[in-house]
Amino acid sequence: MIALTRRNFGLLALTLVATLAPFENAAAQDFPLRPVRLIVPYAPGGSGDLIARLLGDKLSALWGQQVVVENRPGAGGVIGTETAAHAPPDGYTLYLATDGPLTVAATLNGRVPYDWKGDLAPVSMITVGYQVLIVDSNLPVRTLAEFIALAKSKPGALNFASIGVGTAPHLAAELFLSVAQLNLTHVPYNGSSAQAIRALIAGDVAMFMVGTSTALPFIKNGNVRALAVTSTISRVDGLPDVPTFAEAGLPQVDYSLWFAIAVPSATPADIVKKLNADINKIVADPQYQDALKIRGFEAKGSTSDELAAFMEKDYLKNRALILKLGLHVD
Repeated sequence: MIALTRRNFGLLALTLVATLAPFENAAAQDFPLRPVRLIVPYAPGGSGDLIARLLGDKLSALWGQQVVVENRPGAGGVIGTETAAHAPPDGYTLYLATDGPLTVAATLNGRVPYDWKGDLAPVSMITVGYQVLIVDSNLPVRTLAEFIALAKSKPGALNFASIGVGTAPHLAAELFLSVAQLNLTHVPYNGSSAQAIRALIAGDVAMFMVGTSTALPFIKNGNVRALAVTSTISRVDGLPDVPTFAEAGLPQVDYSLWFAIAVPSATPADIVKKLNADINKIVADPQYQDALKIRGFEAKGSTSDELAAFMEKDYLKNRALILKLGLHVD
């Protein structure tokens, strides 16, 4: 019997790695061999759902495999995020990542059933966008200044909607109210932008901050009135007549939206790399860019490392806002 020295063991290990690497790369290049699910932690009809379905259709065409969008709303996105975080790490479960259940929940929630850094691996950014402040069309206001004046004349009498405590619409609204020094009552419609907009149209609430893609059809048909968007650089293409908060005199109201793709953290690196490359191909597709543009979003890709750095920065920004507002969810 030949003794296995430390040197021989090292050579054997290197040989095994070199032997297996081509097979791993081949498996990644063949991925996917069956349908892939894309978990959206929100109800159908919202900005995230629309973006997920647009990306899913493009990935299906690229891969020749169906991408099934699976809506799992509830608890501000926590339910769907838990499902994704604990899914098999084989690349066949993608997760639509955004701030609410990740970079917000880490501070806002007393406890969540996952570690947003440890259980999920960033793949790529897919888009950034903006929120628009919409109001009940029956309110006697047509500008942001007029709405602020009305709210100040009736402190505590007006309501504002969100899709749950700590979600992007809630935090953006709270930021606006803090900057404008307004007192409105919060009415959450957990996980459902459509329900919140119905409440706005019915007059049950006076204000709702929501993604431009969700609000656009209701603005166009006159059911609601748009007063300002959170874009800090220029007006949103789909809403050229709606001023930015900066134009309206409140540049501090800067709360943009972002959506990315993540996977369970133990997903093989080669599959993550392929997912990143394929997603960035779609982000560069003019049709994908145009489809997002008309909804008020900008197509934006990234490397996995760039996304990780962005999410850490977003976490720190949201943490500061949440602590300032004293928000907490048990």
